[in-house]
Amino acid sequence: AAFAPSRTLPAYATSKAAVLMLSECLRAELKGAGIGVSAICPGIVDSGITGRARFVGRDEAGEADGRDRATRAYALRGFAPEGVAERIVAAVREDRAVVPVTAEAHAARLLARVSPGALRLLARLDLR
Repeated sequence: AAFAPSRTLPAYATSKAAVLMLSECLRAELKGAGIGVSAICPGIVDSGITGRARFVGRDEAGEADGRDRATRAYALRGFAPEGVAERIVAAVREDRAVVPVTAEAHAARLLARVSPGALRLLARLDLR
């Protein structure tokens, strides 16, 4: 979410982009003191977060439907939190600045660098 604008999750994407920039700023500031900072960008991880998601502007049934659909999609993706934990440990050992974890996180980072206009175009899609 830090790499791509989002029509449906603007506050979420904005907060992730802010954390990414803060991490990069801290990395620059603290490098001279021998302190590494890594920004972990996991992508879609089946962590249970979708079961507590809120869908603003929907009635109770709509929110439940949104949660169910998101939960199924994340479960289908099948990437567990343990995979993210392994990448975090590797990032610390290797002192990596930005760590996209899943395939979609890598793709979003690449697309943001190569064709930000394409990401802006994709952001216009309503995926609800």
